[in-house]
Amino acid sequence: MNFRWILGGVFLACWIFSELYLFRLLRHWPAPAFRWLFSLLWFGLPFLLLGLALLRSVLPGFVSLWAANVLFIILVSKIVAFLLVGGINLFYLASVPKSEVVDGFQSRREFLRQTFVVAAALPIFLFLQGMLRTASDFQLVRQRLRLVGFPKKPGVLKVVQLSDIHTGSVLQPGTLRKMVDSVLAEQPDLILFTGDLVNNTSEEVLPYLSELARLSAPLGVYSVLGNHDYGDYHRWPDAATKQANLQAMYDAHAKMGWNLLLNSNVKLAEFEGQSLYLAGVENWGALLNFKQYGDLQKTLHNIPENACVLLMSHDPSHWEAQILQTKRVALTFSGHTHGFQFGVEIPGFRWSPSQYVYKQWAGLYEQNGQHLYVNRGTGCIGYSGRVGIRPEITLFELSGLEV
Repeated sequence: MNFRWILGGVFLACWIFSELYLFRLLRHWPAPAFRWLFSLLWFGLPFLLLGLALLRSVLPGFVSLWAANVLFIILVSKIVAFLLVGGINLFYLASVPKSEVVDGFQSRREFLRQTFVVAAALPIFLFLQGMLRTASDFQLVRQRLRLVGFPKKPGVLKVVQLSDIHTGSVLQPGTLRKMVDSVLAEQPDLILFTGDLVNNTSEEVLPYLSELARLSAPLGVYSVLGNHDYGDYHRWPDAATKQANLQAMYDAHAKMGWNLLLNSNVKLAEFEGQSLYLAGVENWGALLNFKQYGDLQKTLHNIPENACVLLMSHDPSHWEAQILQTKRVALTFSGHTHGFQFGVEIPGFRWSPSQYVYKQWAGLYEQNGQHLYVNRGTGCIGYSGRVGIRPEITLFELSGLEV
């Protein structure tokens, strides 16, 4: 069974149980006016939002997108409140003598109501902030790396990596303008985009073509496709229509002036027999049954054995599964995980649900002199926000390492 269907089923079950439990808890709220107002918002609003989200073919896209995100926040808040309040109640019933449970029923119910309000308000605040502020609060991560075989010229190479823009989830038009301005302010020599330009269909990027076309660098802008860029998550009437969507994706990259690498490579520099190549492999994932379009052997074909190779591969699970075995790639650029768009990153400690699926989920990794960098992404998928994991623009300063 598809992993997304299982996850969706668990989420739906938690939602239904939370509705039943919370209704029983709140139906005897002492203030009738407040109870009716709260019930209208808490139980009625989600159905209105669901209707707006489902009418995306009729309503403007931003209306259904906002509705879907607010609906998601409310449902998460319900589940968090249900799990916390229900857990406290079960602990109380298991640890307190039966006679005291009966005697303290009214005070216990009042305590649970108050706990519910706090438990529901916290995720609403965090997820609204994540949607309205954190989603466009880009962090510039600087990485200095010295690579074996890197040409002495051009000396230090400034490379910006972007990943996972997901234009179909952009809520605020100024977000991409802010991202592009931040990149151009660094004056990079080379810009790389490591996949997932859209969520489902190529038309999602059309309103942003002119903005993204502003990205430029002396050595060019290069890109690869991510798992969302092939149209695999949309129901197409036939194979020809799906292929036309993929061709539209190729055309969009060309219109923006991005050089799309499809299992191919290009020489970036050469000096005194030392050469630097950039390669781009199509999406290849070792986990969660993603389709494997990439052909690493074809991607690295005709690159000299002593060349320094930079590789773009969207899914970081590709690194351990295949790339390390070639012993030819000095640095792999990946994205895909988004850091789950949720987690904690503070000095000395970081955590995200991503780490339970992907061994390499964010930041820099090294093994036997080969490096992998997993960009946290600049955009969002599903929930158009981030909590604890900020969107990322990565600036690399690459130079040679003497051996």
